Amino acid sequence: MITDVGIAGSGLMGSALATINLQAGYNLVIFDMKKSQLSKTQSKLNKITDELYQGATVKYTDDISSMKNCNLIIECLTEDENIKSNFYKKIEENCTKESIIATNTSSISINRLAENLQFPARFLGLHFMNPPQVIKFVEIINHESLDKRILGEIKQYLRVMEMISIECNDKPGFIVNRVLLPMINEAIYCYENGTSDAKSIDTALKVGANHPMGPLELADFIGLDTCLFILKVLQEDFNDLKYKPCPLLEEYVRLGKLGKKTKEGFYKY
Repeated sequence: MITDVGIAGSGLMGSALATINLQAGYNLVIFDMKKSQLSKTQSKLNKITDELYQGATVKYTDDISSMKNCNLIIECLTEDENIKSNFYKKIEENCTKESIIATNTSSISINRLAENLQFPARFLGLHFMNPPQVIKFVEIINHESLDKRILGEIKQYLRVMEMISIECNDKPGFIVNRVLLPMINEAIYCYENGTSDAKSIDTALKVGANHPMGPLELADFIGLDTCLFILKVLQEDFNDLKYKPCPLLEEYVRLGKLGKKTKEGFYKY
């Protein structure tokens, strides 16, 4: 039974996952090597914790061994395989072998990441959508070495958070991003070639296609750098130019206009 959750990485997604875990009453350990980022996340959560706490505890730390008693550790680090693999090595050195380790990667192969673990049977992908407070859906990504018995624990954990989940095999982009990112990319092309302004493009999809959030606004929430990374992975893994990122997306990332986390993307925040 999962009662204590570790979240590795306290950035935009990590702090969002912390929020929904607190709402569900899970005890939390939030880990980040950057103390400044930890302080920022703590300040953000302190503003809302009075409403969220249901007898849960939360600890902020830059000591990875502080997660040793967590039943589940969710890795929300930068989309970089080397960074992730180094983290898994340290987790296995410092935490119990009974801990389930999950990655929130949006596109990196789960089988490939599992190769970096000494005990891959309790490792899996948990792809939460961004923002998880609004989009209550999770892709559970299987891999060849996964111990299927842990799926029941994970599904119960997600039910407590009132999340809808599906199982997905380890294919490039999984399900959501394989479909979603080409749509976002096409919306950026529409914006780049002057088809309409950002707000109108988003309104068209929200009203015309009944989407809860427009594609450009959603791209800002995901992070334009993350969108670019996923498209490049899809293009490379499928060897298909239909996933080629729009030049405007590449330009925004080059300029540091990454969306909500930098206060500017297709919108200003």
